[in-house]
Amino acid sequence: MRVFHFGDVVEHVDGSTGAFALHLQCPWRIDGRDGTVTGSDDLWVHASVPNPPEEWSYEDGNSLQDRRLGELLDSYDPRTRSWMNRSERLVVASIDGSDRGDVVIGLTGDHTLRVFPARSGDESWRLFRPRHEDAHFVFGEAEA
Repeated sequence: MRVFHFGDVVEHVDGSTGAFALHLQCPWRIDGRDGTVTGSDDLWVHASVPNPPEEWSYEDGNSLQDRRLGELLDSYDPRTRSWMNRSERLVVASIDGSDRGDVVIGLTGDHTLRVFPARSGDESWRLFRPRHEDAHFVFGEAEA
């Protein structure tokens, strides 16, 4: 699962959170002016392609996704395993979605976060306000 936080970042004892959190359990990608910056499958590729260290695991860090998100965003909180945009560099400018769960989040700086569920029945993504009792907006949750 990849987590992105949006809005003002608040520090807590157990990690930082944004005003909103987006948990992604489906394919996604971030596009920029010159093409794709990174996507969900880059997690499985070592940043030093084509010569990854033997016995490397994405859990060790230093994936291509980690590197590219680090170049785009300004901080990572290992306590929440979330990328934080603490600057005004990327701000949500628009949101569009479909009844199939596709989401396009237009960001300033000519960037776009695209989310596209690729399975049926299971949760694909959820949007919520961390540390609030509000209902979560969930797409793809299986019927009970």
